[in-house]
Amino acid sequence: MEIRKCRRGGLSKAATARQLGIDRKTVAKYWDGPSDEPEKPRYNRRSHKIDPYQEYITKRLEMWPELSAERIYQEIAGLGFTGSRRTVRRYVAKIRPPKQREHKPIETLPGEQAQVDWGHLGRIQVNSASLPLYAFVLCLSWSRVRYVEFITSLNMATFAACLHRAFEYVGGVPRQILFDNAKIVVSERVGGVVRYNEQLLRMAALYGFEPRACWIRDPESKGKVESNVKYVKHGFYYGREYTSLQDLNRQARNWLDTIANTKIHGTTGKAPFKRLSEEKRYLKPLDVGQSLYIIEERMATKTGLISIEGNRYSVPAAFARRKVRYRRYEDRIEILDGDKVIDFVDLVAGRGQQIILDCHYPQHNQEKTVASHPLQAKFEGLAPSAKKYLQGLSQARVGHLREQMEQIIALTTLYSKEELEAAMKRSLDFNAYGYGRLKKILERQKAAPGSLPQKREATPSASPEMLAAVGSYRVQKRDLSYYGGVVQ
Repeated sequence: MEIRKCRRGGLSKAATARQLGIDRKTVAKYWDGPSDEPEKPRYNRRSHKIDPYQEYITKRLEMWPELSAERIYQEIAGLGFTGSRRTVRRYVAKIRPPKQREHKPIETLPGEQAQVDWGHLGRIQVNSASLPLYAFVLCLSWSRVRYVEFITSLNMATFAACLHRAFEYVGGVPRQILFDNAKIVVSERVGGVVRYNEQLLRMAALYGFEPRACWIRDPESKGKVESNVKYVKHGFYYGREYTSLQDLNRQARNWLDTIANTKIHGTTGKAPFKRLSEEKRYLKPLDVGQSLYIIEERMATKTGLISIEGNRYSVPAAFARRKVRYRRYEDRIEILDGDKVIDFVDLVAGRGQQIILDCHYPQHNQEKTVASHPLQAKFEGLAPSAKKYLQGLSQARVGHLREQMEQIIALTTLYSKEELEAAMKRSLDFNAYGYGRLKKILERQKAAPGSLPQKREATPSASPEMLAAVGSYRVQKRDLSYYGGVVQ
């Protein structure tokens, strides 16, 4: 038995268990067992379809170590192999020598370098919208001081604002900043030749740092910030409760000040804040008063709207169907006419919103004057109270409006302007509108003026019950200009 063989070979119980891959209790059970105990039968290895091609594969990998498993599969398939791609991949992975990467420690001088990266942490609800959540992380390479801020967008304006606040936090600007190859950093790359984003170069010139892009597929070149992104994820964010993005950032700042930058660093042997006190004098002073703006252009719709980060914002109506040039900050845009700022609009968080400012549509804010209809003009000229009477008549249910107006106008052949004025005033007092009622008032006014009833006294205050009943009804009031289109 194998256990007995291991014992005879001088191995301990623990070593025997490790060698045979079995539990120590099993070893102990059979450790002192009879020497003539029968051994377990051995079975011959089953043959596999790839066996005839093993020598071929080995020689190919010796000559071309980087040859892909897919390429080898295609080659041996042409030689008659009928197995699967998975079989080939598993065999190649078993015999291919593992890659040995060199990990060279990279240390920099104080104030020489900072590293910047972003980590994606899932999504967050902002103003009823689900937005991606990112962690912006900056790490000073010498002192290891970290700065972290949580954001919902990777646009250049937000990036510039984060970078500015990071410089404020560490107390200066390093001579060089190492970035990932994100679009806001690198616009184009061919091998080691890098074309940087123009806005980034403008930012670098303003703050006085040199931008550098790390090598593709080489995380060690910015390993300090890579490890800090993981530290932020696992050491701060995961499992944390927060009520808003602002609350999350407040907690992050407290974590930086009390934990992340105060605990002893495993490599330097000192707390990052303590090292920062030495590094600060090597950092360039932060001479920029606020975060950098970004110049952008958008085409406005015919209604004077531009789209930014999933929201639509109004611009002055004069820009409709034109390109709008503006300065973009993290929280607002400043609309330009040439180089002159003519207006600004606050940006909002979330998506799918439409922000319209009335001041951008001055013509719509002016009271619209509708050209008076001939019939309307003629009626309103009957008497001083005719215009007010017509408003009441338009709301009364006394037949067609046009017919009523024409009939009342016809009364001018029988009554004077003064008589019509007196009759309309009385109609207004009693809320009695319509041709028939006005005609009766005119007739009684002329035949027996003393027989007309006096103006009604104001009704007593309504009870709460009455008010509640009335409150359930809503009366739609319309300007008289509405009826200018009806009366023809």
